[in-house]
Amino acid sequence: MQKLKAILTLIRFPNLVFIFLTQIIAYYFIICPAVAKSSALPTLNFQSSTLLYISTVLIAAAGYIINDYFDMGIDMVNKPYKMTIEKYFSRRRIIIWHILLNILGLLIAGYIAFHFAKLRYLSIQIICILLLLVYSTTFKRKLFSGNLMIAILTSLTLYTTALYEPKFHLYDLKNTDSVSLWIYLLFSFCITLMREIIKDIEDIKGDLVQNCKTIPLVFGINRAKKIIYLIAFILTSIIILSSIYLLHTNIILKISLLIGIVFPLLITLFLLWKANTSKQFHQISTYIKIITFIGILSMTLI
Repeated sequence: MQKLKAILTLIRFPNLVFIFLTQIIAYYFIICPAVAKSSALPTLNFQSSTLLYISTVLIAAAGYIINDYFDMGIDMVNKPYKMTIEKYFSRRRIIIWHILLNILGLLIAGYIAFHFAKLRYLSIQIICILLLLVYSTTFKRKLFSGNLMIAILTSLTLYTTALYEPKFHLYDLKNTDSVSLWIYLLFSFCITLMREIIKDIEDIKGDLVQNCKTIPLVFGINRAKKIIYLIAFILTSIIILSSIYLLHTNIILKISLLIGIVFPLLITLFLLWKANTSKQFHQISTYIKIITFIGILSMTLI
């Protein structure tokens, strides 16, 4: 039982559920209805779409594993009570699982890409694998680049969801459905970027020992908070403006976004302003996860 718990912790199982839910809800509640409006059938059926999203989850799990592998020194300082790698798994086994999960994810994505004659799209999975590896070994310790990379990779999960549907006009910004997906993509980017900076504040002691150049270490915690406030302002502005100009006919969705995202976000920012301990920053990171989950579920109201 303890080993199973360690495995679920290692692969960040709740995060994987978030990724899977994000893709499948976006596909069936935004993309498929948009395709149906053009009197066409979706390219992907239930089986192929599920396989595609499983490949994303496998590659993400491999990324979490290799990240923990290279984070052992930092975690020894920040979370010694949560250390799982050396207690339950050998270093060699971790690397093997990282490779196997990536290969399996690529094989599944390759099968879907080949089956639908979209082999060029396989480059996205390959790039994601390489970026996750570079992030864990290098960019995580660099100023802002690691935060930005994770935010981009997270938003890519929504982008790839639409790629296999040529009848979904992804780049047509005059199309309400396309704009809705881009709004959620921006939401995913901003909320992830905020949480990554908050995690850097939370892990500041371990990052200092490992000579990392994170935002709170270079600019200080107070300036890091100001950057988070700026990102939150941009995110709130996007939600409010989209509610006014794009979602004005969908009253239920508008109310859900304001009550479920904007209001809790403002409360979280107030708690961030008062926070000064690692435990408090960890709680704020958890609140951001809850807001993210509400954002994912709100897509069902589109």
